[in-house]
This record gives sequence, structure tokens and C-alpha cells, in this order.
Amino acid sequence: MKTGYFKQIIDVQKNGFISISLYPSNNEFVNYEYKSLAPNWKLYENLKSKKISEDQFITAYKEQLESMNPNKVYDDLNTLVSGFEPILMTDGSKKKFCHRHLVAEWLENELGIIIEEYKLGKVIRSKGYMKKNINPTLF
Repeated sequence: MKTGYFKQIIDVQKNGFISISLYPSNNEFVNYEYKSLAPNWKLYENLKSKKISEDQFITAYKEQLESMNPNKVYDDLNTLVSGFEPILMTDGSKKKFCHRHLVAEWLENELGIIIEEYKLGKVIRSKGYMKKNINPTLF
């Protein structure tokens, strides 16, 4: 499983792109949506209009994630793309705060898996941000 953002998609060979955004991607290569992982409209709009901080968003969004069963989410995502690797897509770029990183952290922590960033590989995620892992370990 990977995460990524819509503007990265130029490869039609991949068929596992799943939008986890509140709004449709408008990208012809994104054939699937999993709205349960999108933040609710009010939460998204409050962050966007700066009525709440990123920390307040994280707290509320983590409550949303904790209400879901991570094993079921993982199974649903894999079933949705039937045989392809699920790639969870949003509109947030690699340098901006994005809920996909919170989803990845949640699934990694709950399931003990590693979720890479599409076209980047292993990344370090913290508080809705990521940076490329420039010092990978050999073990």
C-alpha cells in the first residue's frame, strides 16, 4: 500500500488509485473512492478557513479514524482494487499538511505495516506532514 497525491498520476498502468478526499479527484485514472477515510466536510472547511489549527484537526480526525476497524479498512481497500496495490490519493502535495499521512500513520501503527509514498518510497511522517527518508537503514 502507498499514499500519494493526484498531480503525481501520469502512469495509466497503475490501477490501484483510490481517492480518500472529500471531493472527487477529477483525474481520469482514479477509478475508486473510499470516502470513509476523508475528513468530514465541517472539519475540512474549518481547517481550510483557519477556524481550527492543524493540531485541532489532527485530534478530531484521529477520533474519526479510531471509530473504524483498521483490518476492515485494509481489507476493503484491497478488495476495491482487486489484485492491484492500493494507492491512497488526495489533493495535498508532498510539502503540505495532508490527512493521507495521518491515515498512513494510523494503518501502520494499527496493522504493523509500512506504507510508502508513491514515487518516493519510504518517508517519515509526523503530524500530517512527510519528508523523504534520506538515511535509510540497511537492516
